[in-house]
Formats: sequence, C-alpha cells, structure tokens
Amino acid sequence: MLGLFILYCFLPVKVVVICLVTLLGIFAGAYGWARSMLGNISATRKLRFAAVQVGDELEENIRMTNSGWLPALWVSVEDYSNFPAYSIRTVRALDSNSKVDWRLRLTCTQRGIFSLGPWQWVTSDPFGFFSVKRTYTHTQKMVVYPPLAVLPAELLPHGKQMGDLRPLNQPLVSETMLATHTRPYQPGDPLRRVHWRTTARRGSPYVKVFDPEAASRIWLVPDLDPVVHYTAPDVKNTWQDSSEETMILLLSALAAQLLNEQRAVGLFAGIDPPQVVMPQRGPAFLWTILATLTPLHTTQPQSFAETLVQASHVISSRDLVIVVTPSLRSDWMYTLAQLTRTSSGSEAWALIMDPQSFGLEGNATPAMETAASLGISTRIVRRGDVQPQLGGMGALRRWEFMTLGTGRVVVRNAPRLAEDWEPTQAGQWP
Repeated sequence: MLGLFILYCFLPVKVVVICLVTLLGIFAGAYGWARSMLGNISATRKLRFAAVQVGDELEENIRMTNSGWLPALWVSVEDYSNFPAYSIRTVRALDSNSKVDWRLRLTCTQRGIFSLGPWQWVTSDPFGFFSVKRTYTHTQKMVVYPPLAVLPAELLPHGKQMGDLRPLNQPLVSETMLATHTRPYQPGDPLRRVHWRTTARRGSPYVKVFDPEAASRIWLVPDLDPVVHYTAPDVKNTWQDSSEETMILLLSALAAQLLNEQRAVGLFAGIDPPQVVMPQRGPAFLWTILATLTPLHTTQPQSFAETLVQASHVISSRDLVIVVTPSLRSDWMYTLAQLTRTSSGSEAWALIMDPQSFGLEGNATPAMETAASLGISTRIVRRGDVQPQLGGMGALRRWEFMTLGTGRVVVRNAPRLAEDWEPTQAGQWP
C-alpha cells in the first residue's frame, strides 16, 4: 500500500487508484473482521468429572460460541496444562451465531499433582493480516493419588518393633492409652488391665495389651537420589518397571498396612526443603502421607546417607525406621545403624530393590549381608513382588455400562462429579 501510495503521488492513473482503494478496503475489512471475532467469540472449559486415584477417569467439556454475524474460519485452541497424555489442543471452525461443544476424557495412569490450564484460543481474519488471541489464566489443581497394594507377609515389619514384645530402655514401663488387642489373663497382670467385654464374651479373664509409646513411632524414609534409581530396559508397565514408582507403591502400601494395625506412621522425604510428616495413628491419616508421596520424584541430588543424617534431627533412636532404596552402597547402612542403635540392637528395616530382577547388573545379596551384620533387618524386593491394587482407595470411578435383557443400556458406574471434589489442598479426601 505504501508503494501504491507513492506511485499514486507521481502517477495518479485509474489502475493505481483502483489497486490502492482495493487494498485499503481489504485491510479495513480484515481489521473489522478481527475486531468482530474479538468481541463475539467466547470459550468455556468445565471439569465435569474429576480423578482422585490412579485408574479414575477425568472428563472435561469445552464450548466455543460465536455470537457475531461473521464466521471464524479457524480457531486454534492451545493448552498449557501439565496433565500427562492429556490436552485440549485442537482446531475448530465456527459459523455465525453458532456454538461448538466437545468433550475429552482420560483414564489416569500416573500419580502426581497436576494443573488443568492455563489455556488460550487464537484466530485471525481470512487474509491473515490480524490475529486475535484470548488467554484464560485460571488453573485447577488435580491430585491423583498413587494406588495401594497388598504386600507379601515377608515385607511387613515384625518382631522386636511390635509394642507388646519390644523391651523399653527405661526403668518403668510407659504405656499409651491405645489398647491394640487382648490376650488371656496371666498371673501377675494388674486388674486394671482386665477387658471386661472380652471377659464376659469368652467366659474367661482377658487383659488389654497396650502399645508402648517408645515403640509406637514408625518412620518411612525413601531414597530420592536419581543416581541410584533405574528403569527396566523392556518398559511395559511403569508401576512394575521403574524403581521410583515401585518405591512409592511400596511406601503407600506400608503406610496403609501399618496404620490399619493402629501404628503411628510418619514420613521423611529428603528433598529441598525436607518434607516431614510427624507420626500419627488412624486410617484417616493415610491421606496425609499419600498427599506427601504423590508429588515425590527422584530429583534430589544428594546421597541417601546425607538424607539419613538430615532425618536424625527428628527421628529418635527408639523409633523404628523403614527405608526403601535401590542403592547397594554401604555408607547409608552405617549411617542408618548409627541412627537407630540402642542397647538391644538397631531398630531399622531396609527394603532393597534387586537390580537383577529389573534386567540390570548388580547383586543385592552382598548388600543384604552387610546390612544384616550391622543389625538391620533387610528384605530384597524384586520386580513384580508388589502388585498395584487398582481401586484400593475405593471403587474406581469411570464410565461402565450394562446391557439389560430388554436391550436397554444403563450406566453401572460413572466418574466422580467435579462438584463433589473440591481440591482446596493436597490430601483432602471427599
């Protein structure tokens, strides 16, 4: 247009005028078209069904509306959500005075704290002179908890750490107010411990067994050093082939099992800053531990021995410490033995993941023998020993249909409505 204008100043002929006016008209029309789309195109994104645990289904409804009399030949939707394998990115066309609806759904297969949004849509006039962009900065947090698992009996702590069997390093026995179970009365038992309901039901005297305070605290400590973690070469299932995910699955299963046994369970994660969950009792406390485990990844560049040194500031020598690590080094074993050393021996368990079962080089047997020589109870966890139990936190919420004998199709199971789930903070459970 600038060239035509200069040409018109020196050569005002009809052809130059027609070309200049035509280009000016196209430019003005494109600008008006873009302004019309800016004021008349709107979009909404609504979370209809929310996912809470691995295996649940997530579903969103997206609507784009054009209330103007000019169509939008193309509208590109860009999504900046960090939800894995999920995006609303697409390109749509909108007629005048029309709307377009579509829905997206995904079955969640990965734990974590994710966000839906921000997002934006971009369009332009038919000639591409002007572009129109509108950004929606609202984000919605989504917490997807890891699955639980049923642990083999050999992976569950037992023996000296049980409250009724563990000797206390103090002159007088200190008891909590929590009675874990009952046992038959034995001569010398104080009468104040008699459990009268069990006595009346069984017809013989039974006494309450208390959990000593010194033996009631259990700490779970994961190894988050990325140097020692690995993934099997033939990856098919993340929960079975990644040492990181196997560790998180093992910790969540341990927490659930120990809390069901009325044990006080805590967690120490050596990240920056360290995440500390002080030991508490009760199945409801499981969600607090799972909320801390959910975002953990092996991104902390420090050795496991350094993590145990950090944990020594909150862990007492009388507490039972359960560590989960794929490391075969001996430095963390000496640190753990020193951290938990008492006159009756170390109160520590180590669950070591076997690299050979993951298809890698390394032998966990010498590491197990070294730990045992330091008084650490050790178990080797092999690939496939811990199987995820989908729906361990309740029935999976996803679309399931059933056909009746009459041919009618009815909904047997539906995802969790987003209105019933308010993600105000990690760890909240509806």
